[in-house]
Amino acid sequence: MQAPPSGVLTTARQVKIPFGRLVAYATLQLPLAMAALPVVLNVPKFYGETLGLSLASLGLFLLVTRVIDALQDPVIGFISDRLTVRRNGRLLLVALMLPLLIGGFAALFYPPTDSLGKTGLQIWLLVALVVVHLGYAGTSISYHAHGAELSDDYNERTRVTVAREVFGLTGMTLAVVLPAILTSTNFFADTKVVAEEARTALAAAKVASDQAAAAIAQAKLRAAQHEAEISGYALFGLLFIGIGILSALPALLRSPPSVHGAVVRKGRRSIFHDFVAPLKNPLFRRLLLVFIVNGSALGIAVSVMLFYVEHVLKGSKTEAGIVLLTYFIAGAASVPMWLILSKRLSKASAWFIGMALTAIAMSIAAFCGPSHLWLFVLASAITGLGLGADYGLPPSILADIINAQEGADTKGETGAYFGLWALATKLATAVGAAFSLPVAAWLGFDPGAGRYDTTALVIVYIVLPVVVKIIAALLIWYIRIEAERPAVRHALSAKHA
Repeated sequence: MQAPPSGVLTTARQVKIPFGRLVAYATLQLPLAMAALPVVLNVPKFYGETLGLSLASLGLFLLVTRVIDALQDPVIGFISDRLTVRRNGRLLLVALMLPLLIGGFAALFYPPTDSLGKTGLQIWLLVALVVVHLGYAGTSISYHAHGAELSDDYNERTRVTVAREVFGLTGMTLAVVLPAILTSTNFFADTKVVAEEARTALAAAKVASDQAAAAIAQAKLRAAQHEAEISGYALFGLLFIGIGILSALPALLRSPPSVHGAVVRKGRRSIFHDFVAPLKNPLFRRLLLVFIVNGSALGIAVSVMLFYVEHVLKGSKTEAGIVLLTYFIAGAASVPMWLILSKRLSKASAWFIGMALTAIAMSIAAFCGPSHLWLFVLASAITGLGLGADYGLPPSILADIINAQEGADTKGETGAYFGLWALATKLATAVGAAFSLPVAAWLGFDPGAGRYDTTALVIVYIVLPVVVKIIAALLIWYIRIEAERPAVRHALSAKHA
């Protein structure tokens, strides 16, 4: 096997990680995933519909903060790699950055709306997003880089990724369930009373055909819903503080050590050198391309999902929660299935199957209307299976690439790899969110402007993601992204030969 590059001393070992310590490491992924989803799922609806900012401006804010976020990723990867001069040094950066993530997230959903005008609210949103992204990047890059160094075994690295993503999908589930429960008018006693009175008055007005009374009742109901959403999201932000701290402690105190030990570095190299070093690895470049294209499909869909359920399917907030809960539970439950399938075929082949499954299920969902909500739930469960592949397999493929002989000249630069990986993740979601919201507004759906063309939502939520998924599947079919394994079309052909 090729030796590590000059100036980097490592000791690689294949280690079977004890289950308890593997779980301890994986717990931190719960708050990371719980923080990531609401930024693209709930922020557009909360700030756009509840607080009244335009979707076009929200799309711009999300894009600007993602660009700032992307620029800091290589720096964070560089710092993370430099901290490996001490054993488990990457966890030090995790401990330093985690408070920014927790505090920024709480601020994002607990804005002082009573004392801020529209301009002040926009500034608050921008600052909170920047702080959240900085804390998330600093925590996740170093945390995931540490995970890639827990073992040098092909299947053990998948085990690490699977354990982490089970907690991650659990975090996503909490990110879906908690806002749905906390922002319901039934959760707070005062809004429950007002909402019930408004619904009773509205029903009576409809029976009496009293349009004036109906308008007054609807206004009271909207006011109760508005108050419930502001209070509910504030409580959601505060709950994240406790969840984040409790989930982080096991990872910081009981995480398994890196099998590579401390890294001794000779000489100085620039941030730019570390930034471009992983791009010399052709496998990494190909994986990055597939990952960005595939991830942008999710970014497009997630940004408008709540709007789609409410305005196309005519579903309630509870039903929207059921759809999302089904989606993420299916994703979490499917991760072991993808682990088994990746062992029988290959990780890339299993990922391809997941992409194809998602595209088919989303195509079927295009035919669902207000009377087909439960068919849409079934389609969401199937797309959730594909989500398990999207989250469980690519990081494991990346860990293989980092430790493969084909990338031997970049060993010891795990943080640089994950810095670029984080950049790619954010680029994909930023492109999706920044593209989907303005396009929806351009096609005729913009609640802030009082326009509710549901055809725009069908195009943005269904058609565009399916097209992007097909492109990603074609890429993974034709190009090789796994170390020492053929392209998917050759791997599957050989399997059935």
